[in-house]
Amino acid sequence: MGIFAAIPFAIWFFLAIEGVANVAEEAINPQRTILIGFGSAILTLVILCVLTFASSIGVAGWEAIVYKSDGTSSDSPLPLALSHIVGSNHVMYHLLIAVGLFGLIASFHGIILAVGRSVFEFGRVKFAPAFIGKIHSKFRTPSNALLINMVIGIIALLTGKTAEIITISVFGALTLYIISMVSLLQLRKKEAQMVRPFKVPMYPLFPVSALVIAIVSFVAMTIFNLQLAMIYLVIIGVCYGAFKVIKK
Repeated sequence: MGIFAAIPFAIWFFLAIEGVANVAEEAINPQRTILIGFGSAILTLVILCVLTFASSIGVAGWEAIVYKSDGTSSDSPLPLALSHIVGSNHVMYHLLIAVGLFGLIASFHGIILAVGRSVFEFGRVKFAPAFIGKIHSKFRTPSNALLINMVIGIIALLTGKTAEIITISVFGALTLYIISMVSLLQLRKKEAQMVRPFKVPMYPLFPVSALVIAIVSFVAMTIFNLQLAMIYLVIIGVCYGAFKVIKK
């Protein structure tokens, strides 16, 4: 049961990596460089995920990296694990926190890049208010989309509900993955002769596997987070309603 309950946090480790595709327009040779970008990014995250899991739990068991000294739960496994070795006042402990902070900032920058391009595209094709699809006259950046995302991000941070926001964002990611895999399978069936600079390896095993994993994850998350699932559906419903109004 704990494995299913941990699914949103496991997915969060790799969340938004699909945003690499949003920079295809800036790549000189996207057929080659985007594949290298995806491959190296996934490989890096897999290695870091395994190392984080093994090194943090290997120090003193899973309880030591879940519960603080006062008995409350924590979402910072590596600092807790390191504190068992060198203590919380050691320079290595503070160095780890500093490195983690820079890593978090880098992660946010990647997400900002991806979501800015996505929201900008929605405005450009009139799926959202047209002003979102405008670019800055001087810097040629999707400034309106970035500013809107900044406001939404600040509001989300001020709620103090990090775990809940992560879960809702994972619901969105899984929905995207499911729709993407279904679309891929349909396109390969209906448009078999379409020119494809990049083809999914081991088709249809990989996309079908991804589809099954995404569906199982979505169902498991719904069972363990029924209230958040309802909130997510309400958000989707409101957004779809706004889309229908704007699209008219």
